[in-house]
Amino acid sequence: MTVKEMYQTVLDLVGLEAMPEDSGIVYDNGKEVKRVLAGIDMNEAMLLIAKQLGFDCVAQHHPAGIINAHTGDLFGRDHMKKLMECGVPINEAQKLAYANDARRKQGMHSRNRTMMRDAAKLLDISDVAFHTPADMLAERYTQKRMDALMEKNPRCTVGDVIDELMTIREYQDALEGQQPEVWIGSKSSFAGKIYVEMYGVGAPSLDEYIACSNAGIGTFVTMHATPDVLEGLRKHNKCNFIVAGHMASDSLGFNQILDAWEKKGLEIVRINGIV
Repeated sequence: MTVKEMYQTVLDLVGLEAMPEDSGIVYDNGKEVKRVLAGIDMNEAMLLIAKQLGFDCVAQHHPAGIINAHTGDLFGRDHMKKLMECGVPINEAQKLAYANDARRKQGMHSRNRTMMRDAAKLLDISDVAFHTPADMLAERYTQKRMDALMEKNPRCTVGDVIDELMTIREYQDALEGQQPEVWIGSKSSFAGKIYVEMYGVGAPSLDEYIACSNAGIGTFVTMHATPDVLEGLRKHNKCNFIVAGHMASDSLGFNQILDAWEKKGLEIVRINGIV
């Protein structure tokens, strides 16, 4: 395969016409790709290791080295869409999603965006990064399982949600201490409407979660959460909150991309956080 064919495979798999700003080709040396070293987090040292071990390409989930200056735009656009999916009115969703837009753009101003590209070019090895597409695949897969659970048992509990998550291989095989956990509520709490939150560049703010809770979401299933969000939602006292795990959730989506490449003949070696 070529790097461009790998790129198109991801678009086709996710059903996208254009690649999100936080994903794509970091560097393409134009050579045929047969062996790929893939990891959740990759850096210049991993590029060197991949080159020394005879790999043609490095594939990473977290987008170190993506040069697109408009990556921050993806946050507001996706978060607004997801708020509206939860039932938040469009006017409120827009204000919440874009509340920190200026800060995000300012954060990109000083970031070193060329380190992975420059190292890959110097080593003559291709590098690709797929963040949002993988997270979208993980969210869709998990939401489908949650929808089936709610349809089968409208009075399902948070414990039922945990049990369902634990039927998914990546969550079963996560490292000890990184499997799905209930961080707000208890296993005996009724789940209500379950919403899986896994893509959007970064996690929602406390205000976004509260708006979704007020719109009718009973249980959130997400990758991770900050202390301020957890404290605020406990005080709000309406929803349950399940942290499914960062590495396992990232793996659930990224593995679908890697599996698609394998079906087309690539040899994939998984390291660095992939479950």
